[in-house]
Amino acid sequence: MTGSSWMGALRENRHVMHGRSAEQAAIDDLLSGARSGCSGVLVVRGEAGIGKSALLEYAVDQAADMRVLRSVGVEAEAALAFAGLHMLLGGFVDRLGVLPGPQAAVLRGAFGLAVAPAGDRFLAGLATLSLLSEVAEERPMLVAVDDAHWLDRASVDALLFAARRLEAEPIAVVLTARDGHRFTTPGLPELRLSALDRTAGAAVLAEHARDLAPHVRDRVLAEAQGNPLALRELPAAMTPEQRAGEAPAVSFATGTQSVASRVEESFGDRIQVLPERTRQLLLIAAADEGSDLGLVLRAGERLGAGVADLEAAERDRLVRVNAGRLVFTHPLIRAAAYRVATFSQQLAVHRTLADLLGEDLARRAWHLAAATTEADETVAAELERMAEAARSRGGYAEVAAAYQRAAQLTPDPGRRAMRLVAAARTAGFAGQGALATDLAEQAGPHVSDPRARAQLAWLRVFIAHEQERPPPVVELAEAAMELGKQSPHDSVFMLLEAMATAWTTDRDREVRDVINRSSPVADGRFGRVTEAVSGMGAEEPQNPVRILLHEIGDSSDRPIWQRQSTLYWTLWACDLENAVAGLTQLLDHCRSTGLIGLLPRVCLHLGRGHLLLGRHRDARATCEEGLKIAEDTDRPHFAAHLSGLLACVAAIEGDEAGCRKAIGDVLVGEPTERGIESRYAMDLLDLGLGRYEAVVHRMAETLHDPAMYLTNTLVNQVEAAVHAGRRDLAKNAAARFGTWAEVAGRPCAEAMELRCRALLADGAEAGRLYARAVQLHREDRAQPFERARTELLYGTWLRRNRRRNDAREPLHSALEIFERLRAKPWAERAGAELRAAGEARQAQAAAPDLLDRLTPQELNVVRLAAKGLSNRDIGARLFVSPRTVGYHLYNAYPKLGVASRTELIRMLLPGDQEGRA
Repeated sequence: MTGSSWMGALRENRHVMHGRSAEQAAIDDLLSGARSGCSGVLVVRGEAGIGKSALLEYAVDQAADMRVLRSVGVEAEAALAFAGLHMLLGGFVDRLGVLPGPQAAVLRGAFGLAVAPAGDRFLAGLATLSLLSEVAEERPMLVAVDDAHWLDRASVDALLFAARRLEAEPIAVVLTARDGHRFTTPGLPELRLSALDRTAGAAVLAEHARDLAPHVRDRVLAEAQGNPLALRELPAAMTPEQRAGEAPAVSFATGTQSVASRVEESFGDRIQVLPERTRQLLLIAAADEGSDLGLVLRAGERLGAGVADLEAAERDRLVRVNAGRLVFTHPLIRAAAYRVATFSQQLAVHRTLADLLGEDLARRAWHLAAATTEADETVAAELERMAEAARSRGGYAEVAAAYQRAAQLTPDPGRRAMRLVAAARTAGFAGQGALATDLAEQAGPHVSDPRARAQLAWLRVFIAHEQERPPPVVELAEAAMELGKQSPHDSVFMLLEAMATAWTTDRDREVRDVINRSSPVADGRFGRVTEAVSGMGAEEPQNPVRILLHEIGDSSDRPIWQRQSTLYWTLWACDLENAVAGLTQLLDHCRSTGLIGLLPRVCLHLGRGHLLLGRHRDARATCEEGLKIAEDTDRPHFAAHLSGLLACVAAIEGDEAGCRKAIGDVLVGEPTERGIESRYAMDLLDLGLGRYEAVVHRMAETLHDPAMYLTNTLVNQVEAAVHAGRRDLAKNAAARFGTWAEVAGRPCAEAMELRCRALLADGAEAGRLYARAVQLHREDRAQPFERARTELLYGTWLRRNRRRNDAREPLHSALEIFERLRAKPWAERAGAELRAAGEARQAQAAAPDLLDRLTPQELNVVRLAAKGLSNRDIGARLFVSPRTVGYHLYNAYPKLGVASRTELIRMLLPGDQEGRA
């Protein structure tokens, strides 16, 4: 791998950076923070030649007292999984033994030292974070990565995950990326380098081209547009006569070309006048950038060039030999060397390199593919072998790219389709949603195997969810029913996914139609499950959820996605205690095994369960954890859902500013599934503050989704519509909720359905319905907030019907629950009703709780520490470094009034009832 870049030349010919004092100050501040134990990251962006690498070199110079780790993106290695990460961390393989087992294993696999275990693609990022933190314990560290836009995808994912999770480590990270290349870094600070002003540009010319005639200098300043590389290279391409102004400069006749294009063209002009054999060597180096000099010369020998032919390129400062490798002094020179060659010359070079790289499976396969212009099963098979070798290192993006190219070169249609399926699945796993969707659509019409068809359908639904597009749920249902003949067990869970997704898109009837059309072929367990699923949402449901959960049975020993699906349905069925217990175990499993990609989804379901059980502190901590992971892994879909749940907690507590801050821009634009919780939060907020018309206005925007976490929205709508005088809307929402309540078959669901009916009833009938609803609530621990709302409405009804003494008991109960939940506006309403019922009782704030002093992250750290876990173990479970764990404990101890883990355990174990609000 290449350990050097063109910046080596700058090290030998150091020059002052003109016009970059503000940017240098930003670098100085970043390094200063790292020295004091405060991590920092900076992504330096700009066009080619604008000075990104020079600024990075400045950072390296200023970090002379720090450990410096360097890497550089190499375009020719962008398809080689973990090439960039190996360049950065390969020198520390002796430290892998101190990492948690799964993390050490994934890095050993990434570096080719062992077969990587199958697992989460983000685990390499966590391992990178842990290894960086371990090395930085010795002294502060600078991580400097040049041309990060050319890093392989696996290295990018790992580095960005680690960079986002840095917190209290003495580490500074500087990445450079060129404009025009896809290198997204949401959430990381960026520094954009703009053009130099005329004064700074003139200073660069004075340093590098003092002999320019005044009018030529002015023309260069205008043409270079403040680009430092152009200011150096445009004059270098001139003849002495042109520099003196005695002949026109051809390089100026560039029309509307960008500065980078002008400079690359200038490099191309310089290459074109070199001897043919020199150009041949440059083409070889360009075709396999980073090659050692020996490989370049062996390939050159086959094509008629030798070492002496390099001299002309070296004299012209186009290439240099560094550490036994031939490197271009700027990436644009490599692009120019490849571009000016003919297509036949390029093919010949790739074939030659492939012949010489017999033992390097990956590079040989890619050169063979580049040299192949028509379908060739031999080359396609070579790419497939390389893909599977890459899979053993955990390089999923590389696997997808190899299978995609193999499919393009496969002559047999059936085999081509299966390679497209493999490419699509792996691209989806690598987080390349758009590519995976495109590959799946290419493969779909040509795939006949039921399992492959089901996998493609599931993949397209999964990706559509995350991309906010309508998911093809009917296709998934059809594929699941077809798979049922071959693999009933797997098809059941795919069918459940289809039905759950259909509810969020108002297509559940279509899915039921698919099931009913196919049901004659279904029997046994599969037949009973399909019958249960088809009954959901029907006009006369027969408790299909109970049938469903009974048939699914215990999922604890099943694949992780099936466990998650079962717990989702348990939550949907309002069996909250069992759902939360199972999801808590699943979250612990995700933490201990490094399943980072699944964690946001698990946190979402668990957060909903905590919210419905009135465990607001736990809901907040769980959602904050999931939200941070979702943001750090670029999962905006889950980030929106989790932000909405945090908004729900704030809404119940009457924190309007906090509610709106959590929602952010989630509700901007057309209503989508990702805004479900945010709309629910706004309904709760407006209902609690008596803004009933606002809730009614939003009713038209609510998606038809009877899923568990939206059914309470229907309850809110009933209450708001009744208060706003829109009984027609209230009746419709009540009917829809009643259908779900009958399907769920749980006391809390039946209680809320009775409350809806009571709001619409008159006279004694309303009182009877309210009384029965309160009774059912008190039989079921689930949803204390909804119980208190029912008691508030019942107490209000009793008072208004001149039964003041009877009203006090439910109002007392409601007030106590609202106070415990810190639901301030609701507690104030309950207190006002009590006073109206003849009791002078003011709403009181809940008693202070020591754990409420902690931030969500501190709470998670403290709970794990109280179980006896070490800082390293806690870091592995919360996906942070041990040093960050220590930082949070340091902050938490004084808030809790303890000084050690022993005191922490004594304090928490008897008192930390996780069910408290």
